[in-house]
Amino acid sequence: MSFCDEMLYAAFRAAFVATLDCMLRESLDRQQVLAKATGFLDVYPILQGTAPQIQLECLLQTWDRLQQGESSLTDFDHCVVHAAYETLAKMGELTTRPALSRVWKGPQNVVTASDHWLVSKVRTLQLTADEKLTDKKILLEAQLNDCPSVSGMFMEDKAESASYDVVSVVGRWKASALVIFGSKGLLTDDEQDILRIFFEEQAGLLR
Repeated sequence: MSFCDEMLYAAFRAAFVATLDCMLRESLDRQQVLAKATGFLDVYPILQGTAPQIQLECLLQTWDRLQQGESSLTDFDHCVVHAAYETLAKMGELTTRPALSRVWKGPQNVVTASDHWLVSKVRTLQLTADEKLTDKKILLEAQLNDCPSVSGMFMEDKAESASYDVVSVVGRWKASALVIFGSKGLLTDDEQDILRIFFEEQAGLLR
């Protein structure tokens, strides 16, 4: 893999690790759910509170589209990518090194070191992203961060408004079993087993 490919892979690994941890914490401590972060998409205020299993579905769905080529990505997918990079940068802080080590223990070999330059590497990639894709991401981020009320968003053109897709994500509870268990190349066999056991014990989270 090239450096860019490795960092993209690591970013998605970081988002997976963070969201899986949120899912496990919620299942163990229901009393404190509202006081905790609920996944990597919390970088966008409008998406805070989205069910972690739905965030995991968004992450894996975007990952699968990336395997088909960037031309298949939606505007929302580009924001998923950005949120994944933000998660990796956050894990680059010294206080989260244990979580970062799990990122590097994925199914693919990453030559780039997870050293103290990691945050700088992530920021450099974000700054040098393709200009057209960056513009699309910025526009959708503006919608995500400065969005009208939910009732107002429903009045926009559903076919043309990314905001409608965002509302549908926030309001969902059951994730797609096909997406959760069908992803390739991102999760280890042990992580796949953890997901299967988790969703078997947490009935009602998948459709």
